[in-house]
This record gives sequence, C-alpha cells and structure tokens, in this order.
Amino acid sequence: MTDSSLARKKKKITYTACTQGIERAENALKRLGFESKSNFAESQLLSRSTVTKFFQCQPIQLDSFKRICKALTLNWGEVAGIIEEGLERNNYSSPDTDEVVQVQAVHRQVTVVDKQSKKIKAVIVLEGDINSVNSDLKVSLELALLTYPGDTIKITDIQAGSIRLIVEGSQEDIERLVSRIQLGELTELSGFPVEDIQVLNQSLDDEENDELNDKWHLVQQIVNHPVRGRKLRNADLSDADLSHAHLIGADLSRANLSHAHLIGADLIGANLIGANLIGANLSRAYLLDAHLNSVLIDVKLIDVKLSGANLSDANLSGADLSDTNLRDANLSDANLSDANLSDANLSDANLSGANLSDANLSRANVKNARFGNNQGISEPIKRDLIQKGAIFEDSPGDRSSILLPH
Repeated sequence: MTDSSLARKKKKITYTACTQGIERAENALKRLGFESKSNFAESQLLSRSTVTKFFQCQPIQLDSFKRICKALTLNWGEVAGIIEEGLERNNYSSPDTDEVVQVQAVHRQVTVVDKQSKKIKAVIVLEGDINSVNSDLKVSLELALLTYPGDTIKITDIQAGSIRLIVEGSQEDIERLVSRIQLGELTELSGFPVEDIQVLNQSLDDEENDELNDKWHLVQQIVNHPVRGRKLRNADLSDADLSHAHLIGADLSRANLSHAHLIGADLIGANLIGANLIGANLSRAYLLDAHLNSVLIDVKLIDVKLSGANLSDANLSGADLSDTNLRDANLSDANLSDANLSDANLSDANLSGANLSDANLSRANVKNARFGNNQGISEPIKRDLIQKGAIFEDSPGDRSSILLPH
C-alpha cells in the first residue's frame, strides 16, 4: 500500500482510561511479559508519549486507545469506564474537520427493555452543557424523540463530548430519525441544537476496524519496508512510532503526524507541506532539502538536520533549535518568536520576514544568512548580526545595511 485513503476527515475522539482500567492494564503488562511501557510501545509501533499518556489517565485518540487495549487483551470499553455492559461508545464523523473532542464516562444513564428483539443504536450529538441534563430533561428529550420517528426510540445513555444521546430503536424508526435530522426537519431537542447523528451498527464497527487495521498495517510497512518516494499524502500516522524510518522523498503533504515519533527518521527531500506535526518528536531526524512549511506546535526538534529545508511560513514559536543545522534553509516569514537558535548553523539561510521576537541567536552561525523586515530585531542586535556576516535587505535590492563601519 503506497497511497493512503486513511485520512477521511474526522472528529478525533479522545478517551481516558479509568483508574480500574489502568490497574487491569498494569497487570496485563506483567502477565504478558512486557519489560517496560517503552518496550510495549515499541512492540505496537506506538509512540512512547502516547502509551505514557494512556497509563497516566490522560486522553488519547480512540484508535490508539483501542490498539493498546487489544494488545493487552482487554475490553477497551471497560478500560474506558463505560458503565453499561456491552455498550461501546463510537465516534461520530464530520467530513470537514479534524477537531479533537474529549469524551469522558458520565454516570447518568437509564437502561430500558426493548419493545422489539431487533434493534439498532445511534448517537445523537447535541450542542450544550452535559451538566444541565437532569432526569426531568432526559424524559423531555425522550418525549421529543418519540414525536418524530416512532414509539420504539429509547435513550439508553447520556454522555459527555457536547451532549451525546445513545438511543435504541427499530431499524425503521432509527432510519426515519436519521432522515429527519439529515433533511433538517429535526434541528433541536428540548432547546438543544442537533449537531450530528451516527448509526452505530455492526457494519460501521467493521468499517472502522478495517480502517484502523489499514492504518497500523501502513505504519508497519513504512517501518519494515523502506521505499524511496513513498506516497503518503493525507495519511493518518498520528501516534505512530516511526523512529529511524526511511522516508526519503516521501510525499507526506497534509499527513497527520501529530504526536508521532520520528526520532532519527530519514526525511531528506520529503514533502511535509501542510502536515500536522503537533506534538511530534523530530529529534535527530534528517530533513535536508525537505519542504516543511507546516504548523509546528510543541514539536521537538533537538539536533535535527534541516540543511536546505523549506520552512517558509512555518510556526516555530518557542521551538528549541539549538545546535540545529539550518544551513541554506528557507525560513522566510517563519514565526521564530521565543525560539532557541543558540549555536544553530544559519549560514546561507533565508530569514527575511521571519518573526524573531525574543529569539535566542547567541553564538549562532549567521554567515551570509539573509535578514530583512524582521520583527524583534533591534538595532544593536542587527549590528551584532552584521558583524558576524549576516546580510540585511530591508527593501528589495537594498544591500546597504550589510556594510560594516570601519
């Protein structure tokens, strides 16, 4: 598999393990013979930071949550603290967003006896505060639902993440409910705007599982079978451990690499334009001649080789780029405010238009580095940089500012 159809835009649902779930997970680690959590993460091609968050009861993406639980032979719903036995909360889709929605178990549910043996579930997402939902409001919501599709609809659970109503009913009534919401005939319930509805049935579960299997199969292929110029545009590689992966010339444009580990990865000539690198670890990665004008938030760039990389328009605010090789890199219009560039090699780099407010340029090699129209460069700093060989062009064709006083 070289091209990826994995990155259908979805709301990224995050789940948090409950205390009892973590106890079971810790016991499972020992029972299965994993020497450490790092060893476990490596075995599952998961980034160590993702596994650490899981065991620290911090929210992680649903697909990573399920992968961890599956590897530990645990039921993910029980680990997440879902109350009703056998009920799994599924994420709902949205075609135009990668918004992260954190979901927590809510101990407020009513289980009912079904009128028909054949039933299916759906989740209705309402805009509102979960804390405002009391037993009286649940009854009014249920009555409002009965007005529309039919008399088999029952609310079986109310969950956080906006307000998520888990409902059950006959296939005919659920389909009628979905149709009315999609056609705009049902836009609110008891004053709460309806955001979305998603049917939760076995076929959709199978589809989701197939998609997740495809994601981790792709990760395994990348790690085990080096291919130059791999086509990974829009691929979902979030939370993956791609340390030391061979990604020379790879097309990773608009790929989701959030919280992925790319430690020591070979990304020479890779296209990372528009990639999601939030929380990614690129320590000691090779990014020579890479195209990286992406949003870089909380990215670890320790001892990274970025010679010749295209980082124009990149958000590198607060980044630690100390000792980084940025020779001949394009950093024009990049946000480098509060960045640590001490001892960095910026020779021949283009920093015109870059925001350098509060940036640390101490001991940086700026020979033939081009500056101009920069925020945060005072006259004393400018003179110091010029003395070290920097070129300032504050207007097109104007090189007069590079002249040193005799």
